[in-house]
Amino acid sequence: MTVKLTHPGKALWPGVTKGELAAYLETVAERMLPHLAGRPISLLRHPNGIGKAGFLQKNLPRTAPDFLSRCTVWTPSSQREVSYLLADGVDDLRWMANQNTVELHHWLARCDRPDRADWLVWDLDPDEGSVPVTTAARWLKAVLDELELASAVKTSGKRGLHVCVPVERRYDYEELRGFGLAVARVCQARHPDELTVQMRKAERLGRLLLDWSRNGAAQTIVAAWSPRAHPAATVSMPLHWDEVRPDLDPTRFTIATAPERDNRWSQLPAPQRIERQRDLLAGQGFPSVDQSPRARTRE
Repeated sequence: MTVKLTHPGKALWPGVTKGELAAYLETVAERMLPHLAGRPISLLRHPNGIGKAGFLQKNLPRTAPDFLSRCTVWTPSSQREVSYLLADGVDDLRWMANQNTVELHHWLARCDRPDRADWLVWDLDPDEGSVPVTTAARWLKAVLDELELASAVKTSGKRGLHVCVPVERRYDYEELRGFGLAVARVCQARHPDELTVQMRKAERLGRLLLDWSRNGAAQTIVAAWSPRAHPAATVSMPLHWDEVRPDLDPTRFTIATAPERDNRWSQLPAPQRIERQRDLLAGQGFPSVDQSPRARTRE
């Protein structure tokens, strides 16, 4: 089946049309789909382009085409079932483009085991005047290397970077978020003037945030290769660690330029266990204790 694209000339970004979005997603589908496979997806849609208000769609309506796969999950926060979209092939991506989807965000777990994530993620969110995000990412990688945890890195598609560790599907969200916070606290303790684990902006004091909260239940991360609602039509781009240098400019990866790159995530690290690392950090005074992102975090 091939989804018919309506209004392909509609501008979704300055100088970038819906037709160009669809062409981009088709071009990178082979690279993108493995990271989406089996994962519930939320769609950021901008029917009138990114210059006008958009909305985040989680629930796939009953009127959506039958060829689309769904993952129905009970959400305690809203006390209802939500039918998330699953992306199985190019037609699914083309349908998303036809719905003016400018960003794809997926769960860290897959539909067959929604309570067991297979990714650990830290979202490095720079503040005005903070340490360069590439420096912070290198510091975090150093901690992970010492723990013998292999990691991968990509741009967020905006100013930040995402550092990811594949894990075995044996840990609940409380374990993973607590461990993610413990790792972030180790890194912050080594660089207290440059880094913070505080989710409240008022308490960051110009420091770069190591956002560990993404590892909670039903949290999402923007998909590798996904476009972003950025005026330059940027893309969340997989990187090799040797590209994480001070001269890295995340905004150079766009819908126009991204397809020219090799797939830096063609061979990701195998899923890993974290028990030994968790115990090691606890012995160093950094226990894996889950915490609400709304609370003040001990540094």
